[in-house]
Amino acid sequence: MKEFTLDGELDLPRSRSEVFAFFADAHNLQIITPPWLKFKVLTPIPIVMHPGTLIDYRITVHGLRIRWRTEIS
Repeated sequence: MKEFTLDGELDLPRSRSEVFAFFADAHNLQIITPPWLKFKVLTPIPIVMHPGTLIDYRITVHGLRIRWRTEIS
């Protein structure tokens, strides 16, 4: 399996604790993903964030379902 790394930066006018709390909940990705992608978190809740946590997702692009897994490191 190929491995990819995505790096980026963004300045947000929020406190670090507020931003961390938002992104620590994997289901918040559904809020920021366009609805037409039919994004779904497949991993059952609650998802406890710690190094080694695996989270499975699915989106649909042009009728094609795409699944992927992320590992919290």
